[in-house]
Amino acid sequence: MPKIHPSAIVENPANLADDVVVHPFAYIGPDVKIGSGTEVGIRATIKNKVTLGKNNKIFTGATIGENAQDIHFNNPQAEVVIGDNNVFRETITVHQPAKVGNTTKIGNGCYFMADAHVAHDCQFGDNIIMVNKSGCAGHVQVGDGALISGLVMVHQFVRIGAFAVIGGVSKATRDVLPYTMNNGNPALAFGLNLIGLKRSGMSPAERSAIKQAFQLFYLKDLATSKAIEAIQNELVPSLPEGSAERKRIEYLAEWLATSKRGFTFHASKKNEMPEEDIE
Repeated sequence: MPKIHPSAIVENPANLADDVVVHPFAYIGPDVKIGSGTEVGIRATIKNKVTLGKNNKIFTGATIGENAQDIHFNNPQAEVVIGDNNVFRETITVHQPAKVGNTTKIGNGCYFMADAHVAHDCQFGDNIIMVNKSGCAGHVQVGDGALISGLVMVHQFVRIGAFAVIGGVSKATRDVLPYTMNNGNPALAFGLNLIGLKRSGMSPAERSAIKQAFQLFYLKDLATSKAIEAIQNELVPSLPEGSAERKRIEYLAEWLATSKRGFTFHASKKNEMPEEDIE
């Protein structure tokens, strides 16, 4: 049987694994499913249609599954799906999707620090960190291993690539390239997340291929479309078929080719930015 404090409210027919712990004054709605090993903190709220995997830790005052902050919201059966081994610190918020047929998704092993906000329709991968008071607006996509530092604001529909880092108090209005370090208002790319890539276990060959791609995209003075073509048609074929480094660059090439918002400028090209990005 779940261990539920007498002051907590768990509405039937909420589905809690036998070893779930629910602390005082928490609220869990009737459409919630919570996996084994999960702990729900004091005054935390999990409502509407939420599925939580195993071994998640939800701290004081966190809210998961609240209605989307969208003036046209009319999607009460929308679902939030969260994987395993995530940490949700004090007063974080994760909202329902606003668009019918969508889900708000969070993968495995993510860490959300106090007051972080994940808006409607966001899609998060695995092992992502959001630092205190950072926020992602609706439909933001965040790749595996990304780091969003404190007080960062991410514009709706922006994509943040795998292992990208956004420094504190930055504003991201364009897609943030995988593997890069970014900072500023608006965010600019300053280089590669070399320490993060190494810590993640990437081999020297993988890191070398990523450096070559970064140089092609940002440092060769190629038009964006030409840089993407060079990565797709020159760099990718030059790497051993089936190798880890080739897979890394294939992911990058596809990611670049599917951007709809454009990309963060390199810091050296700040003077070329459109005025609307600077305002």
